[in-house]
Amino acid sequence: MSFPLGKILEIDVDKTQSPDGQDRIVMTRDGDFQFFPSAGLITVHQGDELDLEDQDIFVPFGDNDVELSLKAVNQPGHVVSLGSVFLRRDEANAGELTKKFEGGEALYELKYKVLP
Repeated sequence: MSFPLGKILEIDVDKTQSPDGQDRIVMTRDGDFQFFPSAGLITVHQGDELDLEDQDIFVPFGDNDVELSLKAVNQPGHVVSLGSVFLRRDEANAGELTKKFEGGEALYELKYKVLP
């Protein structure tokens, strides 16, 4: 049995959690496994469009769908959930898909595809 692979294409920052229009974010998979960025934090600004297609950010599937969570770490030790989305196994070969992270008054859009 082969497992699908999610490929992250883009993250659009429609609205940041922080009122100053800047968030420091991480994305985790299945709880607390940080995979983007691979270490540290990435600073984004409201209106940013992070084109990640050429960075080859892949999310492996196991037996189940994969939960991705976006978190803001705007102060040391203060983590705010910006929401979670699920990449589903049955989305394989569906082309480019979009899901929204909505939490902490923020709105981020994730563009991805699921490879068989």
